[in-house]
Amino acid sequence: MVNVKAPAIYINEPDILASGGERITLISRKLLIIGGKTALTAAAPLLASLDEVKAEYEIHTFAGYPTLEQIARYVSVASGKGYEAVVGIGGGKALDVVKAVAERLELPSITVPTVAGTCAAWSALTVLYDNEGRSAGYLPLNQSPQLVLADTRVLAAAPRRYLASGIADTYVKWNETAVNMKNLHSDLDIRLSVHTSLLAVEVLDRYAQEAYEAAYEDEVTWAFHETSQAIIWLAGQVGSVTGGQPRIALAHALHDCLTQFPVTKDTLHGEKIAFSLIVHSILQGLPHEDILQLAGKLHKLHLPITLEQLGFWEMRSNMRRP
Repeated sequence: MVNVKAPAIYINEPDILASGGERITLISRKLLIIGGKTALTAAAPLLASLDEVKAEYEIHTFAGYPTLEQIARYVSVASGKGYEAVVGIGGGKALDVVKAVAERLELPSITVPTVAGTCAAWSALTVLYDNEGRSAGYLPLNQSPQLVLADTRVLAAAPRRYLASGIADTYVKWNETAVNMKNLHSDLDIRLSVHTSLLAVEVLDRYAQEAYEAAYEDEVTWAFHETSQAIIWLAGQVGSVTGGQPRIALAHALHDCLTQFPVTKDTLHGEKIAFSLIVHSILQGLPHEDILQLAGKLHKLHLPITLEQLGFWEMRSNMRRP
Protein backbone atom coordinates (compact mmCIF):
# COMPACT_ATOMS: atom_id res chain seq x y z
CA MET A 1 0.00 0.00 0.00
CA VAL A 2 1.19 3.51 -0.84
CA ASN A 3 -0.39 6.57 0.77
CA VAL A 4 0.05 10.00 -0.84
CA LYS A 5 -0.74 13.14 1.16
CA ALA A 6 0.10 16.56 -0.25
CA PRO A 7 -1.59 19.96 -0.61
CA ALA A 8 -3.92 20.41 -3.57
CA ILE A 9 -2.41 23.86 -4.24
CA TYR A 10 0.91 25.29 -3.03
CA ILE A 11 1.97 28.84 -3.87
CA ASN A 12 5.34 30.29 -2.93
CA GLU A 13 5.90 33.83 -4.19
CA PRO A 14 6.25 37.39 -2.88
CA ASP A 15 3.09 39.33 -2.03
CA ILE A 16 0.74 36.39 -2.64
CA LEU A 17 -1.18 37.32 0.50
CA ALA A 18 -2.39 40.54 -1.10
CA SER A 19 -4.50 38.45 -3.47
CA GLY A 20 -4.95 35.50 -1.16
CA GLY A 21 -8.59 36.26 -0.46
CA GLU A 22 -9.53 35.30 -4.01
CA ARG A 23 -7.71 31.98 -3.68
CA ILE A 24 -9.24 31.17 -0.33
CA THR A 25 -12.82 31.99 -1.31
CA LEU A 26 -12.60 29.43 -4.09
CA ILE A 27 -12.59 26.96 -1.19
CA SER A 28 -14.78 28.73 1.35
CA ARG A 29 -16.38 32.07 2.11
CA LYS A 30 -16.94 31.40 5.83
CA LEU A 31 -13.70 30.92 7.73
CA LEU A 32 -12.32 30.25 11.16
CA ILE A 33 -8.89 31.92 11.32
CA ILE A 34 -6.40 30.92 14.02
CA GLY A 35 -3.03 32.61 14.28
CA GLY A 36 -0.41 34.03 16.58
CA LYS A 37 -0.60 37.72 17.45
CA THR A 38 2.60 38.65 15.62
CA ALA A 39 1.71 36.39 12.70
CA LEU A 40 -1.69 38.01 12.25
CA THR A 41 0.01 41.40 12.01
CA ALA A 42 2.44 40.06 9.41
CA ALA A 43 -0.49 38.65 7.43
CA ALA A 44 -2.44 41.91 7.40
CA PRO A 45 -2.49 41.97 3.56
CA LEU A 46 -4.36 38.65 3.58
CA LEU A 47 -7.02 39.94 5.96
CA ALA A 48 -7.43 43.04 3.79
CA SER A 49 -7.77 40.79 0.76
CA LEU A 50 -10.46 38.74 2.49
CA ASP A 51 -12.33 41.96 3.27
CA GLU A 52 -12.12 42.99 -0.39
CA VAL A 53 -13.82 39.80 -1.53
CA LYS A 54 -16.35 40.08 1.32
CA ALA A 55 -15.41 36.81 2.97
CA GLU A 56 -16.90 36.12 6.38
CA TYR A 57 -14.37 35.18 9.03
CA GLU A 58 -13.74 35.07 12.76
CA ILE A 59 -10.23 35.38 14.20
CA HIS A 60 -8.95 33.58 17.28
CA THR A 61 -5.46 34.26 18.61
CA PHE A 62 -3.20 31.28 19.25
CA ALA A 63 -0.57 31.13 21.97
CA GLY A 64 1.25 28.30 23.67
CA TYR A 65 1.75 24.79 22.38
CA PRO A 66 -0.22 22.42 20.15
CA THR A 67 -1.81 20.31 22.86
CA LEU A 68 -4.84 18.04 22.73
CA GLU A 69 -6.55 20.52 25.05
CA GLN A 70 -5.89 23.43 22.67
CA ILE A 71 -7.23 21.43 19.76
CA ALA A 72 -10.37 20.46 21.67
CA ARG A 73 -10.92 24.06 22.74
CA TYR A 74 -10.88 25.39 19.19
CA VAL A 75 -13.11 22.55 18.01
CA SER A 76 -15.61 23.53 20.71
CA VAL A 77 -15.41 27.20 19.70
CA ALA A 78 -16.07 26.36 16.05
CA SER A 79 -18.78 23.74 16.45
CA GLY A 80 -22.18 24.72 15.15
CA LYS A 81 -21.05 28.00 13.57
CA GLY A 82 -21.13 26.83 9.98
CA TYR A 83 -17.49 27.38 9.12
CA GLU A 84 -16.45 25.89 5.80
CA ALA A 85 -12.66 25.95 6.28
CA VAL A 86 -10.03 26.63 8.92
CA VAL A 87 -7.14 29.00 8.15
CA GLY A 88 -3.91 28.85 10.11
CA ILE A 89 -1.52 31.81 10.16
CA GLY A 90 1.85 31.59 11.88
CA GLY A 91 4.64 29.18 12.68
CA GLY A 92 4.61 25.42 13.01
CA LYS A 93 2.82 25.25 16.34
CA ALA A 94 -0.16 27.32 15.19
CA LEU A 95 -0.37 25.49 11.87
CA ASP A 96 -0.25 22.10 13.57
CA VAL A 97 -3.19 23.04 15.77
CA VAL A 98 -5.18 24.31 12.80
CA LYS A 99 -4.66 21.13 10.77
CA ALA A 100 -5.88 18.98 13.65
CA VAL A 101 -8.86 21.25 14.35
CA ALA A 102 -9.89 21.18 10.69
CA GLU A 103 -9.69 17.40 10.56
CA ARG A 104 -11.83 16.99 13.66
CA LEU A 105 -14.39 19.38 12.18
CA GLU A 106 -14.17 17.52 8.84
CA LEU A 107 -13.22 20.76 7.08
CA PRO A 108 -10.37 21.66 4.72
CA SER A 109 -7.41 23.48 6.22
CA ILE A 110 -5.53 26.39 4.66
CA THR A 111 -2.06 27.23 5.95
CA VAL A 112 -0.28 30.57 5.80
CA PRO A 113 3.26 30.22 7.19
CA THR A 114 4.81 33.45 8.43
CA VAL A 115 8.19 31.89 9.22
CA ALA A 116 10.17 29.32 7.24
CA GLY A 117 10.92 27.29 10.35
CA THR A 118 9.48 23.85 9.47
CA CYS A 119 7.47 22.02 6.83
CA ALA A 120 4.33 22.17 9.01
CA ALA A 121 2.48 24.21 6.38
CA TRP A 122 2.66 21.21 4.04
CA SER A 123 2.65 18.05 6.16
CA ALA A 124 -0.27 15.82 7.13
CA LEU A 125 0.92 15.65 10.71
CA THR A 126 0.43 17.48 13.98
CA VAL A 127 3.30 17.44 16.46
CA LEU A 128 1.87 17.40 19.98
CA TYR A 129 3.30 18.92 23.15
CA ASP A 130 2.13 19.30 26.72
CA ASN A 131 1.55 22.65 28.41
CA GLU A 132 5.20 22.79 29.48
CA GLY A 133 6.52 22.40 25.93
CA ARG A 134 7.52 18.75 26.29
CA SER A 135 6.99 16.38 23.39
CA ALA A 136 3.73 14.44 23.70
CA GLY A 137 3.73 12.38 20.52
CA TYR A 138 2.46 12.78 17.00
CA LEU A 139 -1.01 12.94 15.51
CA PRO A 140 -1.07 11.62 11.91
CA LEU A 141 -3.71 13.36 9.80
CA ASN A 142 -5.76 12.03 6.92
CA GLN A 143 -4.75 14.80 4.56
CA SER A 144 -2.46 17.76 4.05
CA PRO A 145 -3.81 21.32 3.87
CA GLN A 146 -5.86 21.99 0.76
CA LEU A 147 -4.09 25.30 0.13
CA VAL A 148 -0.69 26.64 1.20
CA LEU A 149 0.02 30.35 0.75
CA ALA A 150 3.72 30.97 1.41
CA ASP A 151 4.44 34.67 0.93
CA THR A 152 8.20 34.90 0.55
CA ARG A 153 8.20 38.60 1.41
CA VAL A 154 6.63 37.80 4.78
CA LEU A 155 8.93 34.82 5.32
CA ALA A 156 12.03 36.84 4.50
CA ALA A 157 11.01 39.57 6.95
CA ALA A 158 10.85 37.13 9.88
CA PRO A 159 13.78 36.82 12.31
CA ARG A 160 16.54 34.82 10.62
CA ARG A 161 16.68 32.49 13.60
CA TYR A 162 13.53 30.82 12.26
CA LEU A 163 15.07 30.43 8.83
CA ALA A 164 18.13 28.76 10.32
CA SER A 165 15.85 26.46 12.28
CA GLY A 166 14.01 25.49 9.10
CA ILE A 167 17.28 24.81 7.30
CA ALA A 168 18.37 22.39 10.03
CA ASP A 169 14.98 20.68 9.99
CA THR A 170 15.36 20.19 6.24
CA TYR A 171 18.96 18.94 6.30
CA VAL A 172 17.93 16.21 8.73
CA LYS A 173 15.43 14.73 6.28
CA TRP A 174 18.20 13.15 4.23
CA ASN A 175 19.86 11.51 7.24
CA GLU A 176 16.56 10.18 8.51
CA THR A 177 15.44 8.78 5.17
CA ALA A 178 18.74 7.45 3.85
CA VAL A 179 19.14 5.05 6.78
CA ASN A 180 15.81 3.47 5.82
CA MET A 181 16.96 2.55 2.29
CA LYS A 182 18.55 -0.87 2.67
CA ASN A 183 19.41 -1.37 -1.00
CA LEU A 184 18.52 -0.31 -4.53
CA HIS A 185 15.44 -2.52 -4.35
CA SER A 186 13.94 -0.74 -1.33
CA ASP A 187 10.29 0.25 -1.55
CA LEU A 188 9.60 3.02 -4.04
CA ASP A 189 8.26 5.38 -1.36
CA ILE A 190 11.59 5.16 0.49
CA ARG A 191 13.56 5.79 -2.70
CA LEU A 192 11.37 8.79 -3.56
CA SER A 193 11.91 10.23 -0.08
CA VAL A 194 15.66 9.71 -0.29
CA HIS A 195 15.97 11.41 -3.66
CA THR A 196 13.68 14.27 -2.61
CA SER A 197 15.66 14.84 0.57
CA LEU A 198 18.89 14.72 -1.42
CA LEU A 199 17.53 17.42 -3.74
CA ALA A 200 16.72 19.51 -0.65
CA VAL A 201 20.31 19.10 0.58
CA GLU A 202 21.65 20.16 -2.80
CA VAL A 203 19.46 23.28 -2.77
CA LEU A 204 20.49 24.18 0.78
CA ASP A 205 24.18 23.60 0.12
CA ARG A 206 23.97 26.06 -2.75
CA TYR A 207 21.64 28.72 -1.35
CA ALA A 208 21.05 28.43 2.43
CA GLN A 209 23.93 30.55 3.66
CA GLU A 210 23.24 33.26 1.09
CA ALA A 211 19.55 33.25 2.01
CA TYR A 212 20.37 33.50 5.70
CA GLU A 213 22.65 36.48 5.14
CA ALA A 214 20.07 38.21 2.90
CA ALA A 215 17.21 37.92 5.40
CA TYR A 216 15.62 41.27 6.37
CA GLU A 217 16.36 42.75 2.97
CA ASP A 218 13.48 44.38 1.09
CA GLU A 219 14.13 42.29 -2.00
CA VAL A 220 13.29 38.60 -1.93
CA THR A 221 16.39 37.02 -3.42
CA TRP A 222 16.43 33.88 -5.54
CA ALA A 223 18.49 32.22 -2.82
CA PHE A 224 15.77 32.88 -0.27
CA HIS A 225 13.08 31.68 -2.67
CA GLU A 226 14.90 28.40 -3.28
CA THR A 227 15.70 27.90 0.41
CA SER A 228 12.10 28.46 1.48
CA GLN A 229 10.97 26.01 -1.20
CA ALA A 230 13.32 23.39 0.21
CA ILE A 231 12.09 23.95 3.77
CA ILE A 232 8.36 23.94 3.08
CA TRP A 233 7.89 21.96 -0.13
CA LEU A 234 10.76 19.49 -0.42
CA ALA A 235 10.97 18.68 3.29
CA GLY A 236 7.19 18.32 3.37
CA GLN A 237 7.26 16.14 0.27
CA VAL A 238 9.68 13.71 1.88
CA GLY A 239 6.93 12.43 4.15
CA SER A 240 4.08 12.85 1.68
CA VAL A 241 4.49 9.44 0.07
CA THR A 242 4.57 6.58 2.52
CA GLY A 243 4.30 2.81 2.35
CA GLY A 244 3.27 0.38 5.01
CA GLN A 245 6.65 0.16 6.73
CA PRO A 246 7.65 2.30 9.74
CA ARG A 247 10.68 4.55 9.30
CA ILE A 248 13.55 5.29 11.63
CA ALA A 249 13.74 8.97 12.64
CA LEU A 250 16.48 9.04 15.25
CA ALA A 251 17.23 12.78 15.20
CA HIS A 252 13.59 13.61 15.86
CA ALA A 253 13.50 11.02 18.65
CA LEU A 254 16.50 12.76 20.21
CA HIS A 255 14.75 16.10 19.77
CA ASP A 256 11.73 14.77 21.63
CA CYS A 257 13.96 13.68 24.51
CA LEU A 258 15.59 17.12 24.65
CA THR A 259 12.18 18.77 25.12
CA GLN A 260 11.91 17.01 28.49
CA PHE A 261 14.62 19.31 29.88
CA PRO A 262 13.41 22.78 30.95
CA VAL A 263 16.71 24.30 29.79
CA THR A 264 15.68 23.73 26.15
CA LYS A 265 12.23 25.31 26.50
CA ASP A 266 13.20 28.54 24.74
CA THR A 267 14.96 26.83 21.84
CA LEU A 268 13.25 26.28 18.50
CA HIS A 269 12.42 22.89 17.03
CA GLY A 270 15.15 23.18 14.40
CA GLU A 271 17.72 24.31 16.95
CA LYS A 272 17.27 21.10 18.90
CA ILE A 273 17.26 19.21 15.61
CA ALA A 274 20.62 20.77 14.66
CA PHE A 275 22.33 19.22 17.68
CA SER A 276 20.42 15.95 17.20
CA LEU A 277 21.53 15.86 13.57
CA ILE A 278 25.18 15.88 14.64
CA VAL A 279 24.52 12.99 17.04
CA HIS A 280 22.57 11.14 14.35
CA SER A 281 25.44 11.55 11.87
CA ILE A 282 27.93 10.12 14.36
CA LEU A 283 25.71 7.12 15.15
CA GLN A 284 25.06 6.68 11.43
CA GLY A 285 28.80 6.20 10.99
CA LEU A 286 29.36 9.01 8.51
CA PRO A 287 33.00 9.90 7.84
CA HIS A 288 34.54 12.28 10.37
CA GLU A 289 35.25 14.84 7.66
CA ASP A 290 31.58 14.86 6.59
CA ILE A 291 30.43 15.41 10.16
CA LEU A 292 32.84 18.31 10.63
CA GLN A 293 31.64 19.83 7.37
CA LEU A 294 28.00 19.51 8.48
CA ALA A 295 28.81 21.04 11.87
CA GLY A 296 30.50 23.92 10.07
CA LYS A 297 27.39 24.60 7.96
CA LEU A 298 25.17 24.65 11.02
CA HIS A 299 27.61 26.78 13.00
CA LYS A 300 27.62 29.44 10.26
CA LEU A 301 23.86 29.66 10.72
CA HIS A 302 24.36 30.22 14.48
CA LEU A 303 22.68 26.93 15.29
CA PRO A 304 23.59 24.98 18.45
CA ILE A 305 25.84 22.02 17.77
CA THR A 306 26.89 21.28 21.37
CA LEU A 307 25.05 20.64 24.62
CA GLU A 308 26.64 23.77 26.02
CA GLN A 309 25.07 25.86 23.27
CA LEU A 310 21.70 24.31 24.12
CA GLY A 311 22.14 25.49 27.70
CA PHE A 312 23.12 22.25 29.42
CA TRP A 313 26.47 23.62 30.61
CA GLU A 314 24.65 26.18 32.74
CA MET A 315 22.37 23.46 34.09
CA ARG A 316 25.35 21.28 35.04
CA SER A 317 27.05 24.25 36.74
CA ASN A 318 23.91 24.94 38.79
CA MET A 319 23.71 21.29 39.83
CA ARG A 320 27.27 21.47 41.21
CA ARG A 321 26.59 24.46 43.42
CA PRO A 322 26.37 23.62 47.15
